[in-house]
Amino acid sequence: MDGRPGFPQPNRWLVASVAGTVAVAVISAAIGFIVLPTAQDGPQYRGIWNAICSAAGVSRHWVENESIVFPRGGPVSAVTITPQTLSRRDPEAVQRGGVLATRCAGCHNTSQAVAPLLAGQDAAFVYKQLSDFQSGARTNVIMTSIVKELTDRDMLDVAQYFASSGHVASGDDKSVETEPSIVAHGNPTKNVVSCAVCHGGVDHKAGAPFLQGLSASYLSTQLNAFAVSERHNDSGEQMRNIARNLTETEIKEAAAYYAGLKGRTTGVTWP
Repeated sequence: MDGRPGFPQPNRWLVASVAGTVAVAVISAAIGFIVLPTAQDGPQYRGIWNAICSAAGVSRHWVENESIVFPRGGPVSAVTITPQTLSRRDPEAVQRGGVLATRCAGCHNTSQAVAPLLAGQDAAFVYKQLSDFQSGARTNVIMTSIVKELTDRDMLDVAQYFASSGHVASGDDKSVETEPSIVAHGNPTKNVVSCAVCHGGVDHKAGAPFLQGLSASYLSTQLNAFAVSERHNDSGEQMRNIARNLTETEIKEAAAYYAGLKGRTTGVTWP
């Protein structure tokens, strides 16, 4: 034994640099995940755990003893949509829904820019929107007054009628190369998936509307409403989270693209 210690003395500069790096990381995390979020107003920022989840972008139930979020004093949708929702057509329901839908023709037709064309639309989507207008999760003076007297069966039948009164065409007069990047690829750097993943083209999510042929004005209005939470009937906040991260140019490009598609067949029969 030569009397030297069994382990070499640590390099003080290395220890200092590692300690400094760890300290900076801890302080930055504390500021970004706790200090800044808790400085915001709203129940979703109450408490350290809620602040951390909010800063990390994790959707959760923020308010104690509440099962859903109520942004800006309004409820979100309580309708649960699955791939099986209204997946089977009922001829009797379609016929009854056609009678009920006579009042819809004035607004939901190809000549209107402020109301969506519903012929051939996803049945689960139509049912969900009607239910949301009735519950107050989605608001519109005209629609709220129309649906307030409808029963759940009425809304189911109307949804089946519209889904069977036309169909979304699989082809269009534009090539894939003309699709805006936000439609075809999304924006991974901002955690935005492509529109085609949920709204048809790549895949279709249950309860998501088909966008082909809808007016650019209507689409832009809805995206901007989601972006500022004026519209908040997306139960999982998926559209609000996406719309907040879209630029004005991306919204205009997506709206113009879908408006230009030949989305529906002609010759839709109204009751």
